[in-house]
Amino acid sequence: MNIISNPIQLVHSPDFHIHVETEHIILHGSVDESAGVMLRGSVVFNCHETTKVKSISLKFIGIARVNWTEGLGSHQKHYKDEKTILKHEWSFLQHNRKTYHLPEGHYKWDFELPLPGDLPETVQHDLGEVCYKLKAVVERPTFSMNYTDRKALRVTRILLPSSLELTQSQAISNTWVDKLSYDISVPSKVFSLGSLVPVTFALLPIAPDLRVRSVSCVLKEYITLTAGEHTKMEGKVIKHIRDETFASSPEQWTKTELLPVPDLHSNLIQTDSYSDLIKIKHKLKFTVSLINADGHISELRAAIPVVIAEISPEEDENALPAYEDAWKSVPYDPQQLAALVESGDLPPSLALTAPNQAAIDARSRLSSDTDDEDSRASTPTGGHREAADFLSLPWQGIDLSRVPSYTTAIRSNRLYSFSGSLPGYDSIAVPGRAA
Repeated sequence: MNIISNPIQLVHSPDFHIHVETEHIILHGSVDESAGVMLRGSVVFNCHETTKVKSISLKFIGIARVNWTEGLGSHQKHYKDEKTILKHEWSFLQHNRKTYHLPEGHYKWDFELPLPGDLPETVQHDLGEVCYKLKAVVERPTFSMNYTDRKALRVTRILLPSSLELTQSQAISNTWVDKLSYDISVPSKVFSLGSLVPVTFALLPIAPDLRVRSVSCVLKEYITLTAGEHTKMEGKVIKHIRDETFASSPEQWTKTELLPVPDLHSNLIQTDSYSDLIKIKHKLKFTVSLINADGHISELRAAIPVVIAEISPEEDENALPAYEDAWKSVPYDPQQLAALVESGDLPPSLALTAPNQAAIDARSRLSSDTDDEDSRASTPTGGHREAADFLSLPWQGIDLSRVPSYTTAIRSNRLYSFSGSLPGYDSIAVPGRAA
């Protein structure tokens, strides 16, 4: 019996992908301050064989949607709404009645899109979401499967380093008549995911024999959903700590509690966000439980609004340091500096501007070398010429028309001044040069 074998021919499907510079889009500043950001990327199509296509396109879309129910049984009502925040399309190969035949090879289409600074942050909630997506499609002829790729983008917002919310402490101070004076404070209004919130309690008893039973700190999240003219608000406890070891004394009672904020991967918390359909806010709530002289319990309650951001300005990898702080990025090592001067990798004249021992040694060495050259010179003019040849000025060998990036500057072997202020004229004057 003859068995006719039918070998299966394996066909490699093309590689079709969306590449973006970053999937995490950071908006700097508030809605009114942010200048927006540029989204850049490319669509890559690797054909392993001649491929028939009708069109190639890319779509960016930002959507806010809510969906929830209220009531029970016959009284149950369903509410939902959806709004498009931003939409844009690119057509890399226009749709045509005729089919394109793409030969085997590598194809790449770059794209960019300016995103406005008032975009709402990404939100993922059981009752609604704000999401941003890219979708690329290779439309194939009839009876052929289209090629698609999707890319989800996350939009977050951080305040500018100059924002008052980052440096302004928040405090609640008051007096409970005939019982106690209290001061509850936090050092900032803005806290990032995964950080610790220090809450300082300063209590001064007024009533005799008053004792602290416990202090509690609660981080609570509030979400407001809007569908048409209907609004729904929900609140949930994100984190709760309780301290029953608060020491009491006849004088002022002071203690700082540390409240941890869950991180991004815990999926327990959302960052503050504002859009037409979804608003998210946070509050810190405090409870001080007191035991009076007669044994009955009294409670002091207070609340402070806070902002929860995904990252703090210090954690932003794309942020440049202030000009006066740029020198801090360069590690200072006197021995390494002296070795660079000795080996000739660092011009001695440039080392003069660094206020450290290596610069002092370089200055003294430079002065002695210059004196030797002057003593051996046959004429004053020749001596000055030899000293000038020996001293390489800081800007020699540098293309002044090109400014390096910050990353390139700190990674290079070229030394920059460690001083926080401009050097004096005498400190940078090159010895041996005549006016």
